[in-house]
Amino acid sequence: MSPMSNSELEIRSAIEVWLGAVRANDAAKIAEVHAEDGRILVAGAPVISGRAAIAEFWGGLLAATNDTVIFGPTTIDVDPAEAMAFEVGTYSFKTGGEGGETDNSGKYLVVWKKIAGEWKVCVDSLVAD
Repeated sequence: MSPMSNSELEIRSAIEVWLGAVRANDAAKIAEVHAEDGRILVAGAPVISGRAAIAEFWGGLLAATNDTVIFGPTTIDVDPAEAMAFEVGTYSFKTGGEGGETDNSGKYLVVWKKIAGEWKVCVDSLVAD
């Protein structure tokens, strides 16, 4: 196994910021991990575009999942120019309340781009199992 590049380490650090914001229920901080024009793609829904819409999406998701969101990469591939990267991983969370909970899980693809020296999420695409 080859050692991680600095770019992969920086992306993993950004993922930790993202996960910390999830644990803190901080949708605004999650949106900051995304590019200004970042997008989230979810089946059956319009494209979620821009930081304000991303914060709104995550605010709703965090409120509905009661601290059960878990995700993480299985692979991170950085292009040789270290300007873009993609991350493939898995996620899970529970929704519901007193009437019962529903388990949600799947895979995701995140496209990262280095913008002004920082790695930002350009596209986050979720694929439910």
